[in-house]
Amino acid sequence: MEMIEAFISFVCLVSLIVILLEIQRTGGFRRRWIMGAWALGLFSLAMMALLRVWVNLGDWSDLRILMGVVSAGNFLFGGGLLVRWLLWRPPSPR
Repeated sequence: MEMIEAFISFVCLVSLIVILLEIQRTGGFRRRWIMGAWALGLFSLAMMALLRVWVNLGDWSDLRILMGVVSAGNFLFGGGLLVRWLLWRPPSPR
């Protein structure tokens, strides 16, 4: 079960990075609120993952706790990439 969670978390992070690279290549989104909502969703998922680890701290193995924290870290990293893109986006060539 731990490896499935790690694989899903890794696939989500890699797909987010690929999507951001494609957005950067094609000129980006025109609406910033979409990216903000996406980042908020990722931060919410990270907090839910950490809450899940905290609630099950006594029942889970060390490996499962580590995988839960890594999953939360991946969501936080993805949200951080989106916030970075929102704040330090190059000006649009108009």
